[in-house]
Amino acid sequence: MRFIKSIGCILLCWMFIQSGSAQDIPARPSPPMLVNDFTQTLTQDQAASLENKLVAFDDSTSTQIAVVLVPSLNGADISDFALKLGRSWGVGGKDYNNGVVLLISIADRKINISTGYGVEGALPDITAKHIIEEVIKPNFKGQDYYRGIDEGTNAIIQAVKGEYNTPRSKERGKSGAQLIMVIIIVIIILSLGSRGGGGTMMGGRSRRGFGPVFFPMGGGFGGSGGSSSGGFGGFGGGSFGGGGASGGW
Repeated sequence: MRFIKSIGCILLCWMFIQSGSAQDIPARPSPPMLVNDFTQTLTQDQAASLENKLVAFDDSTSTQIAVVLVPSLNGADISDFALKLGRSWGVGGKDYNNGVVLLISIADRKINISTGYGVEGALPDITAKHIIEEVIKPNFKGQDYYRGIDEGTNAIIQAVKGEYNTPRSKERGKSGAQLIMVIIIVIIILSLGSRGGGGTMMGGRSRRGFGPVFFPMGGGFGGSGGSSSGGFGGFGGGSFGGGGASGGW
């Protein structure tokens, strides 16, 4: 009997935790906005500029990029939070799951890019990580949040359109130089061997691959979203599978 009661208490605690977790995610914005600043970090003009750009991209491609700024995660993992938010709001289309969530927690100094199933190929984890580290983070370090978000969303748009190339690392560049050197040596050896009437054929093949795209706690959220141009009709019910990347500044 005690065992059954213990199991019951555990289940109740688990349900309470799950319920509390669900309440951490803010309700879908009304009226619907792609830019939702619960921190008042952005000015109205900045939020409106971002909103208009993302609405235009949604209109032309049906891919929805939601930008969300929150004061704090209150201890939650940012990738889990962004995943739940993307699913709760239904960012992206239901048929294509082509949504992206750019989540920024000001107090925690954390950034996350979460991708819907439909854009994971165009915006793989390695690309999302590069956008955070090389595009958004440097601007955030200088407290230029608008520029970081503006350039970050531009990079996301380029990636979705297949126009963003993640630069190779120094290690990859070094490997390429070494490969060229080996090829030159092989050519020299073959040349010397042919003069002597024979030689040993040496060959190699290299492979190169690229990785593979709130919550009213303690008083709730205040602030306002961007001023839409009137073209955004709302989120389409897209789903997320956990793809993306996180970082901090």
